[in-house]
Amino acid sequence: MIKERKGSRIIGVTYRIKCGAKQLAQLGLKISTTLLERLNLTLRQSLAPLARKTLGFSKERKNLRKQIVFFQAFYNFARPHMSLREKVSETTKPFEQRWASKTPGMAAELTDHVWTFRELLTVKLAQAP
Repeated sequence: MIKERKGSRIIGVTYRIKCGAKQLAQLGLKISTTLLERLNLTLRQSLAPLARKTLGFSKERKNLRKQIVFFQAFYNFARPHMSLREKVSETTKPFEQRWASKTPGMAAELTDHVWTFRELLTVKLAQAP
């Protein structure tokens, strides 16, 4: 997406699709950077090395990669998302659970529960070949 600006205002937007242009056009879809920008903001707010003008700078790329991989696992398995929750009951009684928490890992059917932090830190993963 190329934005044309006049001063600080955007006067036009041009879309240039490098991959999958025909398929998107056939489906009548437009490219939007909203989801990607939201992901970038979530990463910047959650990981100090990715924030702007911070003292949490990561000196080695290897360490930054480890932090991002751990955050990705935390985000997908241990952090419930409000947009994924499911209604449990129609009750109006106070202190009774109305919603069931759900993580992206549960939505993708990779797990059946919200992981604890301890479980996330002690899980044994298969090594890639």
